[in-house]
Amino acid sequence: MQTATADTAFLERVAKAADGHVAAFLATHDGDVPALAHRPAMARLLALVTAFTQPGSGFYRQEQLGEAMARCLDRLEILQGSTGLFDGTNLCSPPDSAFTLNDVCLAMRLIRAVDAPGPLLAGVDARLAGIVARSVDAMVAGGVHTPNHRWELCAALAQISTIQPRQDIDERIGQWLAEGIDQLPDGMYSERSPLYATAVTNPSLLTIADSTDRPGLLDHVRRNLTAFLPWFNADGTVESVFSRRQDQWMAFGAAPFLHLYRRLAAQDGRADFAAAAAWLATLPLHEPAKLLALTRLDPWLAGALPAVPPSDAGLSQPPALTPAEAALDSCGAYRFRSAGTVATVFGGCDPLVPGVGSGLATNPTFLRFANGAAVLSGVRLSRSFFDLGPFRSQHTARRGRSLVLREELEANFYQPLPADKLRADGIYALEHEGRFSAGMEFGARTADVHRLLTEATVHCGDGQAVLDIGFEGTRTAFALELTFQPGGVLDGVEPAGAPETFQLVSGMGTYRMGRDVIEFGAGLPADPDAPAVYNPGESYRYLGGTNAADGIKVYIAGWTSGSHRFTFRGHTLPE
Repeated sequence: MQTATADTAFLERVAKAADGHVAAFLATHDGDVPALAHRPAMARLLALVTAFTQPGSGFYRQEQLGEAMARCLDRLEILQGSTGLFDGTNLCSPPDSAFTLNDVCLAMRLIRAVDAPGPLLAGVDARLAGIVARSVDAMVAGGVHTPNHRWELCAALAQISTIQPRQDIDERIGQWLAEGIDQLPDGMYSERSPLYATAVTNPSLLTIADSTDRPGLLDHVRRNLTAFLPWFNADGTVESVFSRRQDQWMAFGAAPFLHLYRRLAAQDGRADFAAAAAWLATLPLHEPAKLLALTRLDPWLAGALPAVPPSDAGLSQPPALTPAEAALDSCGAYRFRSAGTVATVFGGCDPLVPGVGSGLATNPTFLRFANGAAVLSGVRLSRSFFDLGPFRSQHTARRGRSLVLREELEANFYQPLPADKLRADGIYALEHEGRFSAGMEFGARTADVHRLLTEATVHCGDGQAVLDIGFEGTRTAFALELTFQPGGVLDGVEPAGAPETFQLVSGMGTYRMGRDVIEFGAGLPADPDAPAVYNPGESYRYLGGTNAADGIKVYIAGWTSGSHRFTFRGHTLPE
């Protein structure tokens, strides 16, 4: 690998943060090692090895760290099962073991790069080598159960191969890679997840590329990082509503992207990646001890960034992260910026044929709108239609700066069974008919079908988002839910019973954070038969669960007759 001029200021900042991280867990949590799972136990050991081997660290060559290292090693050896794998929620799991073994290999590479490591490090290296040796057979033969697991497993095998080479390791890596990287046309991976892009897929592809001389894998990382550029938020988060994993419900912090943009900005000389890395570096560092270990092993990551244009200085976000428009067509996600506002529209939910479950994009938030510090973090639409849950668009059409989102629901009532299907014992086939399951042999019955078509069109521009909602079919009640980030001031609304819950019954309401204002409405008259509540649907409520969002809630309630227009407009008060 080529070398690059070191970024001394960055390295000093990372080293200082790593020291603080190690000092904190030694002072308050060192006694909890016997209760740690394998991944945090190894993460702690990696941090200790990194600090111990880092010149200038307050822990450099401090032999008293040996006891803390030994406790972590004891825990890892206890947790490593007879198969050589580690248990967790997924028992005898090759991919979960790979997360730990990747850190094992990082620690070993750090130790082996040290001149005259001494007895303490030599002992740590020997015990880690034993952990690796016991794992290899199972890691080569083992399977996975999510898309990203393939690449984490390959990364661990690639690092193991540099330490304990075996021909079957390289053959197994080739077998997994032959499936192809699961990258969508716009650069997202199939899980559409910033969490897994930063924690697994991109770091794994970097490791495989570097360890097995497959530089072509870096093109996937480049495409994914390019796709994410417009989706960072000024508050230090990155949009995740379109994810198919658990981060679709999170405000996901953007800091884990830092080392990815730094690496390829330095290697490729890309100004847009450098701008992203410079902005990400203003956030608190994510896992600073591991970041320090990576900078020690990757000269590109430690290198100086390409120059960022002076015009970017002082901006809350650089122009590379704030284009006027952005689209992820494969995810049904679109973003528009105008007059200081940001509108994000999501219409890419997955079909719920198997029901709400892990691995599906099911977040019913279809619009977000921000004006500076004032943030409308979610717009959702409930309808009282056979308890089938909130509006989730699975059909999105773009028309310039407008998005049309559609969903059609059906619910049935069933006629008596035909004579030739009758049974004397009254016991019929148990079937799921879309809403519920019952021993009624639904497939043999004539159905009376009720339908509700919902179409939501969002027009974005001139500092506002205009939402037109139209309905066809069954007349029923609806509630438009607006969720605002806490900390601001609402005006023009009425209390709706529950804490931090309000209703807009006429005119326009406002939400103000400092001088930044979002105006919203118009409201609709209150009606006791159209309650101002959010209904997650029977698939949640049957189990006593919910997918309700956190924040300050304002409801606009009405009836699914005709069409309704709602406007979200941003402005800033004078000083």
